Amino acid sequence: MSSDFSPATLMIVDDEPENLNVLGDMLRAEGWTVLAFPDGEMALAAASEEAPDLVLLDINMPGLDGFDVCRRLKALDSPGPIPVIFLSAFSDSAAKVRAFGAGGVDYVTKPFAEVEVLARVHLQLRLRKHQFHLEALVQQRMAELAEAHRRLRIWDDAKTQWLEMLSHEMRTPLQGMFGVAELLFADVPKTVDSAPLLDSYSRSRARIVKLVDDAVALTSIDVGAKTFVPSPERLTPLLREAVHATTLAAPEVPIRAALAAADGVVVSCAPGLLGRAFSDLLLTATRCVRDGEPVTVEVDVVDGWARISIATGGKSLSAEALDTFFAVGGQRTLLKGGGDYGLGPALASRIVELFNGRISVRNGAELGIVIEMQLPTDELLPTFVATSRD
Repeated sequence: MSSDFSPATLMIVDDEPENLNVLGDMLRAEGWTVLAFPDGEMALAAASEEAPDLVLLDINMPGLDGFDVCRRLKALDSPGPIPVIFLSAFSDSAAKVRAFGAGGVDYVTKPFAEVEVLARVHLQLRLRKHQFHLEALVQQRMAELAEAHRRLRIWDDAKTQWLEMLSHEMRTPLQGMFGVAELLFADVPKTVDSAPLLDSYSRSRARIVKLVDDAVALTSIDVGAKTFVPSPERLTPLLREAVHATTLAAPEVPIRAALAAADGVVVSCAPGLLGRAFSDLLLTATRCVRDGEPVTVEVDVVDGWARISIATGGKSLSAEALDTFFAVGGQRTLLKGGGDYGLGPALASRIVELFNGRISVRNGAELGIVIEMQLPTDELLPTFVATSRD
């Protein structure tokens, strides 16, 4: 008895009774169930009721020939493609080409040797068995991934809702605190001693508001939903808007932007998110310069990638500071303002990566640091779907 595919059902289709008898006896001796039919119509009717595991098919038959029968067998709604081995007296190449074109998996020329037919049948049944096994494994893995995704979505939704609630609930008491503090500062005479306190309060207030805004932005990014598809966007306007916003937020830091190379460059993104990433990185750079030092922005396009470099002068960073630059709250080496960078660099790096970009930071060749983003231009963009609840 065969161990390849037991129990297996094989179908023979041949208008010669002698061939049906010889093949049937040969295959039954291997332990397989054999169904024999003298024409294609009867075979197709039987196969439509219960698909066989393999078909041995003659070509030259009255009515439907073997090529038509094979094509119709392939069209049946069965658990998997039914392998068809042609057994024919036609030995010319044209017949073999037509047989494989109709969907056959093998071709044996009559008169055939029993050992050859059995070897080919065993091979096809083993392949079919492995195919079903692989399909079962794929279905199992897909089910496991679907379940893991379901659990992650539940947990992610819970975290998102908690962060949204926390951000909302923080705003009300913070506004009250800010209002009281500003009233108190309004009553304090402006002296040499009070000015540093007011400056420290203003910077702390701005940092707290920025942290809350960044937390809200993080909760709004949902790459699993279906409400948003990234669109082709021109790079230059996004960079110009980011430079303008940073100039308003940090007017004491000059920004020198050379954006001509970005003209005509198109990237796929959500413009609100990518623009925020640019603004956050520029604002971070303004905190890494000494008084009077500029931040420079340069763009070039190399091998289909748009490279945006943001460079500062002055102090360089340690290896540890570079490693944690894009970590949440991990970077604490600031020249201006004190404290860490908040969520800005962490949020920006994740936005850039969301749109298939790359981001890095390094010390400059002489002084300062260089933040570099690389974004695939339209010619390199893969097909993908990302989403946001903005």
